[in-house]
This record gives sequence, C-alpha cells and structure tokens, in this order.
Amino acid sequence: MAPKDRTFKAYIELELQLGNVDRCRVLYEKYLEWAPANCHAWIKFAELEKTLGEAQRTRALYELAISQPVLDMPEALWK
Repeated sequence: MAPKDRTFKAYIELELQLGNVDRCRVLYEKYLEWAPANCHAWIKFAELEKTLGEAQRTRALYELAISQPVLDMPEALWK
C-alpha cells in the first residue's frame, strides 16, 4: 500500500533467511520500481546475484543502475 525502505529490507532479509532466492529477486525488482534512485538497493541486489555466482546478472544490474538518470549516490555504484 505505502511501501517504505525499511519494509523492503526486512522482507528481503526474511526471504533470504528462508532460502527463497526467487522471491528475493522479485522483491528487489519491486523495490527498484518503487525507488530507482536508491543506490543501496541496486548494490544489495547485485551483491545477492554475486553470492549466487551469477556474474552476468551482476554485471547487467550494475549497467542498468548506472543508466538510471537520477541516483542518490552514484559514486557508491562505481566503487
């Protein structure tokens, strides 16, 4: 209804603890639809894919994040 940053983070963490990786991906997609300027969300999603060994997905996420017109901390993505 009225999503909040904290709600997304908590729900994603819960799903990770349960081992539902596909659900985490869906949640990150919804999170980024809601807040595409949030660099922290882009980085955490890419880190999730990296831990799963998905190098192509990780690279694609970073490229998509960089192409966003408005980011709150673009320097964090570059690091």
